Amino acid sequence: MLEGIGIGIGKGIDLLSRIADKALDKFWRDASARKHPIIDLQGNLSYSLSNEDGLLYVRNDFTASPYDEFEFIFGSLFLPDPVQELLSEDGDNDKVLLLMVYGEDTQDLLLSELDVSTDYMLDLPHGVYSFFGLILDAGTEDLLDSTIYAIGLPCEDNLNNPDLESFYLENPAEIMEFVNPSPVEITGGGPYYLNLIMLDTEQIPDCPLLLSEFLEEDFVQSPI
Repeated sequence: MLEGIGIGIGKGIDLLSRIADKALDKFWRDASARKHPIIDLQGNLSYSLSNEDGLLYVRNDFTASPYDEFEFIFGSLFLPDPVQELLSEDGDNDKVLLLMVYGEDTQDLLLSELDVSTDYMLDLPHGVYSFFGLILDAGTEDLLDSTIYAIGLPCEDNLNNPDLESFYLENPAEIMEFVNPSPVEITGGGPYYLNLIMLDTEQIPDCPLLLSEFLEEDFVQSPI
């Protein structure tokens, strides 16, 4: 069911490690301070904006031709009880939520900080993308040394599902049925609606607990 999660996140983390140290350190400091930074593979740094409705707009810094066609992606988060319990233990506000968008065609990367309780929006050129959420320990000095508490994976069919919450309340052990880590093809006909289901890492077999462990070749090449 979760085949491909290790490979997908591994690709993103590998690219993340190639961003200039100074730029990545600045991103991590700002993310830990809840400033909603965004960074791409070239080290370009920008910041998300909130509109009057509270929607967080993740400004897209992917390198793209002015002739590229874009589509809007509206995203939300679903936090099952184990993840909500993790966050409720966060008395010192020591956890941070990141969204990782990996371009399968361009092998590019967009990384941004989100709010757990706020929906978001971003625009992407047409292409194929992998989407992941990460809840990390914000107390480390180096992003790649951060502990992973939870991983967010796209909802099955990549659409917000109004029945998801009621289903989970009735069948909490079967939330995995809604998870689909496969890349999402963004073409015409948007906007798109993407629900990320946050899973406690203890629910994912053999999941590494540190970002740096995703760089280990054996895990990246061996799907879960």
